[in-house]
Amino acid sequence: MRSLRCAIVAVAMCASSAAHAQGALLEPCRLQGLEREARCGRVEVAEDPDAPAGRRIAIHFAVVPALARDKLPDPVFVLAGGPGQAATRVAAQVQPVFASLNARRDIVYVDQRGTGKSNALACPTPDRTPSLAETIDRLHAAERLFECLRAIDADPRQYATWIAMRDVDAVRAALGVERINLWGASYGTRAALEYLRQFPQRVRAVVLDGVAPPDMALPASFAIDSEAALSRLLAGCARDADCRARYPGIDASVDALLANAARGLRVTVAHPLTGRAETLRLDRAALAGLLRAPLYAPPLAAVLPHALAEAARGEFAPLVALSTALTARVAESFAEGMHFAVICAEDLPRVDAAALAAARATRFGTIFIDVYREACRDIPVRAVPHAFYEIPPADAPVLILSGGADPATPPRHGEAVARRLERALHLVAPNLGHGISGQGCAPELIARFVRQAGFDGIDGACLQRIPAPVVFRPPGDVR
Repeated sequence: MRSLRCAIVAVAMCASSAAHAQGALLEPCRLQGLEREARCGRVEVAEDPDAPAGRRIAIHFAVVPALARDKLPDPVFVLAGGPGQAATRVAAQVQPVFASLNARRDIVYVDQRGTGKSNALACPTPDRTPSLAETIDRLHAAERLFECLRAIDADPRQYATWIAMRDVDAVRAALGVERINLWGASYGTRAALEYLRQFPQRVRAVVLDGVAPPDMALPASFAIDSEAALSRLLAGCARDADCRARYPGIDASVDALLANAARGLRVTVAHPLTGRAETLRLDRAALAGLLRAPLYAPPLAAVLPHALAEAARGEFAPLVALSTALTARVAESFAEGMHFAVICAEDLPRVDAAALAAARATRFGTIFIDVYREACRDIPVRAVPHAFYEIPPADAPVLILSGGADPATPPRHGEAVARRLERALHLVAPNLGHGISGQGCAPELIARFVRQAGFDGIDGACLQRIPAPVVFRPPGDVR
């Protein structure tokens, strides 16, 4: 959800031969980063569900077939995050999570409408490495975004989550399967919950990794949850004798940096990828994005105290490099238009006085809210059904995973959803950040849960034993 994401967070190459799977025409294809051949397909749907005779769009998906011939009838459907990520383009990162499940189950990657090859609401990918100003400077990034959104050939009103989940069910029907298992991460958990709400009879089991419930009211929660994660990091540094000695007064350093950025900073740093020196403008929103991005991944967050100390003495290269390490990878598979079409329709209207007050009480204030308000002025939306914000009890079991250090979808959201579901188990990895499924024992827990569609033997103690990264020590520092 970043660039204006910084201020705020495989192309399928189909061959000519084809095969049928219960009515869906599937072609051999390759997904970027996967060695095994997949099968790619598409279903055509109405862009506007209220105008079935109107414009049609294609929803693309890819199936990584089960290895066994006697495969089980309930595949795993993967719903990507963002909003704005394409499932087929993150397959290489998440497929290892399903390695054992893939022995007897198909793994299905659905590019949600507006992402990937499903009529992507995306800005053109530059044929060069973007400058730091293009990704960090809020005003520069906003200008580029608005120019891009005006050129997109789509009706942004039709790309909300509740509409997109009808497409996912169309994929299920095209594959001829009665019930599916759902895995969603970050925003993908919201999509999974909405599919479960609309089509409960089609769901066998659900895994939610980093819950982003429909009523969390982004972007106000950005400030609240980022403040909690940053405060947790700073408090941990204060408790650690080595960190405390290296970086005394780190809390005050953060506050001073934000205050200086509010007055406007011009800094010169070497681009982490090109090495070219660039001068860029850092306002409070841009600096907030630089502070927030490393918190997603604890190994990067462990370097943040050092980067903050360097920035306090005017050297911003470490802080910029930490942010770029994460955001550059996300940008490769991110559809900005779809991102804002979702947030502007589903979240921003619910940022009320209480949410504003809660955001103002943080270091980040209303920075993220202001950025989205600016972007959403020119993006048309349609009313979201009231039922979308409800999470009714469901018969299907739901396994919820949360990272205790997550700045975007921390355990408080998982706890709230678990209370509202009929059958849910919430497991917390205290020292992990955004994204649990691929770490430690999580793949084994997920595999066991999906196999039995239940919680027998599912013990989260192994997640609690995953240690926090040690505080970064600069090379050559012998203290």
